This record gives sequence, C-alpha cells and structure tokens, in this order.
Amino acid sequence: MKLYQGLTQVTVNDAMIDDAPNFDITTDLVAPLHYTPSELYHYIDSVLRPGSRHDENNLRYVTDAPFIAENYDFKAFPPDTNVTTFEGKMKVARALVDDLNRHVSINVDTASHHFVIIFVD
Repeated sequence: MKLYQGLTQVTVNDAMIDDAPNFDITTDLVAPLHYTPSELYHYIDSVLRPGSRHDENNLRYVTDAPFIAENYDFKAFPPDTNVTTFEGKMKVARALVDDLNRHVSINVDTASHHFVIIFVD
C-alpha cells in the first residue's frame, strides 16, 4: 500500500494511526521522509476523509503537486505555514507527493502499543 493509504485506512479500535492513544509510531526506511508521519497524517486528515473509498476523495491532493500548490491552504500545514510563493508551494507539494506515494507495509503490535511503518525503498 502507499503511505497515504496506510495513514487513512489502518486503525486500532476505531482510531487512526496518529490518533491511537498510547501507541507510538516508528519508521523503518532507507531514504528519509521530508515530513514526519505525524505531519503527513495531519496533512492527509485536512484533505481526505478517513475511511472513504478512493472515488469519494479528491486524490489529486496526494498525487498531483501542481494541484496541491494551487488549491491547498498552506497556512493549515504547520511545518510550512510561511510558504507564500508559487515556487515554495511547489517545493512543499512535491515533497508531500513524494512522501505520500511511497510504498509501505504497516506492522501493528497491539501488545507493545507500537506501529512500525516499513518502507519498501
């Protein structure tokens, strides 16, 4: 699955990965992410409805950098609230698309209250 799918479709007791109480998230990857899983989750949460089918969401918010640069309110994204130029917005949008479309596997350890996002690098 892709990272944006994992962040919107994997749940524990009806809580999304980032909202699961007492669970921590770690990543197993070679190439670093531009943003933390928590930052990416909050971006996804602001543009996609969790649990929705693909045809019910505007997936251009995770696959189309120019669309994101033109339509997303960057003031709502804490890591980059100061982005105002189109070039700056494109840089952030490309980083979001790169991160969110990486292929992952998610290991949920309920006994240890731990999520591991394993990236296929």
